[in-house]
Amino acid sequence: MIRKVFLCVILIALLSLPVMAYTLNDIEWSDSADASGTLQWGGTLTSGDYTIKVEDFNKDGYVSMGIYRGNELQKKSAARAGEGFEFRDTANGDDLRILVTKVTLNLDDWTGNMDNPTAAIEVYERGIPEMGITINTEDDTYDPRILTYPSIDATIDISNDGDAEAEDLTVDIDVDGMKVLDGKLSHHYTAVEEDEVLDPIKIKLEIPHYWDETDVDITVTTKSRDINGEIHEDSETKTLTIEPVVELVVSKSVTDEIYMDETAHVSVSIWNNGIYSLSSVTLNNPLTTDLEVQDNVETEMSLSFDSKETKGKILEYTLKPIKTGKYNIPVATATFTDPNGKSHTFTSETSTIEINGPDIVLTKTVSPESVSPGDEVTVTVTVKNQGTKDASVTTTETMPENASYVNGDLSFHDVATHGKSYTYSYKLKVEGTEDIKVSGTTATFIDFEEYKGERISNMPVITVVDPSDTTSESSSSSSSSSSSSSSSTDQQSSSTDTASEVYNSQTQDDRVQPGFEASTMILALLGVYFVSKRRDRS
Repeated sequence: MIRKVFLCVILIALLSLPVMAYTLNDIEWSDSADASGTLQWGGTLTSGDYTIKVEDFNKDGYVSMGIYRGNELQKKSAARAGEGFEFRDTANGDDLRILVTKVTLNLDDWTGNMDNPTAAIEVYERGIPEMGITINTEDDTYDPRILTYPSIDATIDISNDGDAEAEDLTVDIDVDGMKVLDGKLSHHYTAVEEDEVLDPIKIKLEIPHYWDETDVDITVTTKSRDINGEIHEDSETKTLTIEPVVELVVSKSVTDEIYMDETAHVSVSIWNNGIYSLSSVTLNNPLTTDLEVQDNVETEMSLSFDSKETKGKILEYTLKPIKTGKYNIPVATATFTDPNGKSHTFTSETSTIEINGPDIVLTKTVSPESVSPGDEVTVTVTVKNQGTKDASVTTTETMPENASYVNGDLSFHDVATHGKSYTYSYKLKVEGTEDIKVSGTTATFIDFEEYKGERISNMPVITVVDPSDTTSESSSSSSSSSSSSSSSTDQQSSSTDTASEVYNSQTQDDRVQPGFEASTMILALLGVYFVSKRRDRS
């Protein structure tokens, strides 16, 4: 039992040996200073948790410096230019080297006293190992559908780019779930010296199969210990793109430019650029509304494909121009569902078609739109070439019934430049009382490519208002008003008679003899006369 305990103690001691068994002479210092500066009396530098303070100078060129952690002095020492000293903090596992590169005393020639002396100081930390990692592959993108690369061959180069030896180095390679065909994913090295380059690590991976384009990572992670036993980790990742196992290439070809008297041809084809067969692919082919479809065309259909199979000209049809211009043709799409239930859609490239030629548009207006018989109306015709080519245009007019020509232009015969408008007008006299529908203007045209055609304008309507109808309506209105007034008067008279009858029936028993009212009036007048005479006397 005692022997086992003794062996355990020995084993623990051996494991702790790399941490405990080094001295300042064993340390590999960092190649670059962690802190540096030119300090006066009391000046300080900071390196990590430590403060280096210039305590004093002497005439022999020595600089006295103290190393503090917090406010506690850890070590104090003096050095001249080109000299230095080291400090090891065993409790905290830190090591420092203080180097004096230059001392300026500024001694006064007369007094020999120092005038604001300075010291240039550099502070170095213990060096640590640092692994430089490089991951190389033949390419950054792999496609399982082609045989350019049957596998992913990766080479990993590792070197110690740090300032100290690496001990107990481990290398772990994460391949993001890809299958390893050759090589190991874990490696161990007892020690790697500063600037040492390891032998390349090679692995071979199977190209994975995905239904979508997918990014995968190769990640290399190293862990090593420095002389103090501290672990240092370094990592590097390379991202690779894996193309999908199936890609449907949808092609929709369209005649890119035609004339107004020509037809455009459309065809749709699909290529299964994949390593798997597809049993149900839905082709969707929306039709354009800017051109006239000449054939009966399916807009949706279901198809099956073998691996690498091409179905050419699944759909073919023609389009007839309606008007000039440049138009986008709707894209065709092919959709399938993978075994995981996810839908994948592939689209053809956008196609455009340009229609050239003249495009003659006629517009006809009348002013005023409402008139009386005998009035004159101005008819205006606008000829506009909305196309891309010039054309010779001739128009003809047809006189409407119930109207006669007064004056003005009755035709246009000239070259209509594309993008421009032309107008002419004439006057008509209204002869009848009925509304007039003006006949449409007819235009024939022909361009320099001998494309020709005919156009007809709209047919405006002139509203005719008959004055006699207006007078009749007015008389009818007056008669109606008079009749209404008479009726009202009769009603009032009837009401008065009725009231009189009621009054008479009420007073029939109180009637007096004729002449009584006159006698009463005379007596009243005599009374007024005598009263006025009395007032005059008084």
